[in-house]
Amino acid sequence: TFGFDQNQNDGSISLNPKKQGDLPGITEADVLQSLQLVPGISSPTESATNIHIRGNTPDKNLILWDGIKMYHQGHLFGMISAFNPNITDRVNVYKSGTSVKYSEHISGVIDMYSADDILNKTSVGIGANLTTADTFIKVPLVKNKLGVLLSARRALTDVFDSPTYSKLKNKVFQNTKIEQNNALVQEEELRVLKDLFSFTDINAKLLWQISDRQKISFSSLFVNNTLDYTSVDFENEGSNDKLDLTNNGFSLNYENTLNDRWKISSTIHYSDYNSDYRLNVFNDGEDSYNKINTIEDFGALLQAQYQIQQNSHITLGVDFSDHKVNFNISYPQDASENEIENNALKTTSVFSEYSLQLNRLNLRAGLRTNFFTTIDQINFEPRFYVGYQLNDFNKVNFSAEVKNQTLSQLVTFEFNELGLDNNIWTLTDNDDIPILKNYQLNAGYNFNKNGWKIDIESYFKRNKGLTSFTRGFSSSSVQDNYTSGSSETYGLDVLIKKRINRFRTWISYSLSKTDFSFENLQAIKFPGNFDQRHIIAVASSYKLKNLQFSLGWYLATGKPFSVPNGIDSFTNSDNEIENSLEFGDLNNNRLPTYHKLDTSVTYDFKIGSSKKINSRIGVSVLNIYDHKNELDRIFDLEESNNQNEIVQQTVVGLGITPNFLFRISF
Repeated sequence: TFGFDQNQNDGSISLNPKKQGDLPGITEADVLQSLQLVPGISSPTESATNIHIRGNTPDKNLILWDGIKMYHQGHLFGMISAFNPNITDRVNVYKSGTSVKYSEHISGVIDMYSADDILNKTSVGIGANLTTADTFIKVPLVKNKLGVLLSARRALTDVFDSPTYSKLKNKVFQNTKIEQNNALVQEEELRVLKDLFSFTDINAKLLWQISDRQKISFSSLFVNNTLDYTSVDFENEGSNDKLDLTNNGFSLNYENTLNDRWKISSTIHYSDYNSDYRLNVFNDGEDSYNKINTIEDFGALLQAQYQIQQNSHITLGVDFSDHKVNFNISYPQDASENEIENNALKTTSVFSEYSLQLNRLNLRAGLRTNFFTTIDQINFEPRFYVGYQLNDFNKVNFSAEVKNQTLSQLVTFEFNELGLDNNIWTLTDNDDIPILKNYQLNAGYNFNKNGWKIDIESYFKRNKGLTSFTRGFSSSSVQDNYTSGSSETYGLDVLIKKRINRFRTWISYSLSKTDFSFENLQAIKFPGNFDQRHIIAVASSYKLKNLQFSLGWYLATGKPFSVPNGIDSFTNSDNEIENSLEFGDLNNNRLPTYHKLDTSVTYDFKIGSSKKINSRIGVSVLNIYDHKNELDRIFDLEESNNQNEIVQQTVVGLGITPNFLFRISF
């Protein structure tokens, strides 16, 4: 149903975008948006890429594209995923019970693969919606031996201002300089000299089937986002904001089935992430501000699998990674405020895993040992999964795992008035920023009979080594240093699927509770920033010949936020009076309940004299009844008439948002 299936061998969820059909509110099967139908996976900020899996923030997820680690996965600041759905062949998602071959992230795993079949003839696809245009081509260079896949997508945002882009842009830039400047432009107090935004993603893949037993693939990915915004008043005072976000990478994969018992595989991968924001202010002098964050990630993985018997095997592996991370926050007018950090970490891991598949039993047990050379530390990650088929209709499963993470994001002050890209990737130093550690237990039940599929999973997660930096917790922390803490999440995920003739129905429900413990911020536990107790998604689709229609309703508890008690005045070290917001309990209020209704309609037909060109048109509408959903409330101080006042800003989700699709393939 909707292209999702549960792997009975390890409890993972597999997704085939080509089999998804219509999803409510989506013209195309965007992978990261599609996953938000799965219980336990959500986006409290209403974006495609800001995915939270069972209480953990997005930076805790391991996201792979053909083995390339992705540190930036979106366009238009996360509203659109950076992965072209038309070349995505399969996706494996782990919420728990992760194999020991996956490393370096303590939450879920989203493992994506592009098409790996060598076609006998050339295949071409071209399409566009109201935000992007794309094309792909699959070419067999040598029949059944050598093939190449190329794809590219580009924003149409700098070509024309579509209704869809206007809605997305207004949502992203609300409460920022751009929204404020638009009001000044209408009042003829300001001119916008430059307002350029564009994004691109390019994929290339080479496939070589050396023999029946050996194959090699080489994949590369280029993701780029660019923003250039300049505004001035009529005295030629103003500012220029430039932001470049890129995530490039490649992977080389080799597989060899040596004989009936031995199989080896190896992967070499490289990822290069760069976030470069620069602000220049034009006034009597010239102020500027720069924030640069880079990651270089090189890794190599070697695995050997030995078939012990027909139903059991053991996997042995070695994994090496080398991370170089830099961030540089600079104020050229006041170098004392600069923050510069350069870190590097080399990790060598060895792992082994045993798998057994019997008629009723599926078992996988493994151990991963990590040697962190730079900080001279060793840790262990045992992982276990077992599934047992009680009878033809009922199955139970249990999993337990330990994970560690050395590279994560800090949330910083909103240095730039765009309010964008304020997260900084940084490496552990095992001091201010400790190694993140996750412990998780999961127990589940599956029922499958007469077209009914019911999955129920309960879980407990504990994270240690969480780090807050400045305003990391709902703008409530006034400290300028690192603060460490932990979190606990209890949850229940329920999924019900049913197909009746041409109707498909999907109901998912998540119950979860996440509590933070940060003794330096608050003596008692408090709700996590993105804690949403209840999330319900209901989706139905109907297919009649070439016409598909889908309708989906989404409801979620509002996330927590902190309300200030008042204003605190104090004298700083320079004997100057400063004012700051004074908070009581952290995250002591909740936003109103979130809800919306989405729909999509697509129609497939053939064109051309020989009717060999497959075509599709589609229309989608998000938030049909235009409900004003609050996503966040932010409080700040503002001086008026020589007095400080507390000002509240509300972040609102997308209103009614249409989109249109046209696609051909041959």
